[in-house]
Amino acid sequence: MVEVTLEDIAVSGDENQFLVLLKAPGGELLPIVIDAMQAISIAAGRSAERPERPLTHDLMLSMLQLLDATVARVEITDMIGGTYYAMLVLERSGVHLDVDARPSDALALAVRTEAKIFIADHVLEQNAFSDDVGPPGGFEA
Repeated sequence: MVEVTLEDIAVSGDENQFLVLLKAPGGELLPIVIDAMQAISIAAGRSAERPERPLTHDLMLSMLQLLDATVARVEITDMIGGTYYAMLVLERSGVHLDVDARPSDALALAVRTEAKIFIADHVLEQNAFSDDVGPPGGFEA
């Protein structure tokens, strides 16, 4: 697993597609397509301003706090058929619990808790973009 940072949220030129950009220590970027609501939630979680009413991920965080659980880390574990898979690793009383999650949901919680984000080595190697190389497999003509 490689620790990454949430670099940015990008919007396509036609504003129909949102990408969360995860940056590895070597500079590689892993883009993950997310929907508009997830992009809003991640952006809200990164912001110091809080909405008047809790968003879904704020509610989830409140429930975790009531259960005395914390977000230990987020792991992007695989990509199968164009879909990324993630685990939300929770900690309660010294016990780690792995919860299957969409990457966007896990990231929305990670930004609210400052939890570390990790990507499986093979996912990064096969899907990340590098400034000097371009996309995996090169560009199509």
